[in-house]
Amino acid sequence: MKKHLIATFIFIAYSVILIKVMVFKDVPIIRIGSLMLKFGGTQEGPANLVPFKTILPYLLGEKGLLIGAINLLGNIVLLVPIGFLVPFVFRNMTWKKTLALAVAAGFFIEGMQVVLHLGIFDIDDVILNAIGVVIGYWAFVILANWVRSGKYKTIIIIAIIVIATAVTALYAIYPKGQQQRMNSLRGAENGQSDRFDNEERKMSPGVDPCNGTGGTGQIISMRNNTITIKRNDGISQIIKLTDRTKIRTSMGPASESDLKTGDRVTVVIDSSETATLVLICNAAIK
Repeated sequence: MKKHLIATFIFIAYSVILIKVMVFKDVPIIRIGSLMLKFGGTQEGPANLVPFKTILPYLLGEKGLLIGAINLLGNIVLLVPIGFLVPFVFRNMTWKKTLALAVAAGFFIEGMQVVLHLGIFDIDDVILNAIGVVIGYWAFVILANWVRSGKYKTIIIIAIIVIATAVTALYAIYPKGQQQRMNSLRGAENGQSDRFDNEERKMSPGVDPCNGTGGTGQIISMRNNTITIKRNDGISQIIKLTDRTKIRTSMGPASESDLKTGDRVTVVIDSSETATLVLICNAAIK
């Protein structure tokens, strides 16, 4: 009974974390080497109801292998613990029930994003989420068989490999000395210009602010205090600019007048679609 309660608590706690990350996209800026990734902000556009329409371009590397891996593996790996924990909570789980739960979990996550206007419904995300739940369930089945067979050495070796892989991944994402840099960028988003100024002084003049990625999109039109960009996923997005918006080129701080139609930019926005940071890229996507 006690083990069941502990498992139930862990399952509920992880589900809350999962909703926070996948639905509300409450994820800090992540740096992998020189690449800066931000998953927050709202998204709007047509739903994708065609299976594998977004998965195939990622598999073919059309949007970059790193971006593809993050999008594909991220949607799978985050759901694996759900599939692993469910049999501890519901003892009569079978693979058929798990498959139904897997599909339901994917639809729930995507549906909440649409209802709350936090994301676009994508059937491919449902597929990837479902795969994650099923993998988690089969991991539980395999582990249970090993325990019954007394293969404790195998369990220990696999556990060490998993932990080492996780630590290596975290070190790659948050390399030594980068945490202070990330805090400075978060400070800029919160309007703390002094931290952003410190960050600017660390960046060398002439270096592409977008790190050769081509940015998050291209400016296709401009009006007073707003720009419209065509994002890399083909969706047009209107972004507001204010006096507190920081704009930067490869040569240093810039102003709104330096923004031009056709520029490729990396934009960091808040929940009101207002830009806190605009980086004008040197490189363009061909």
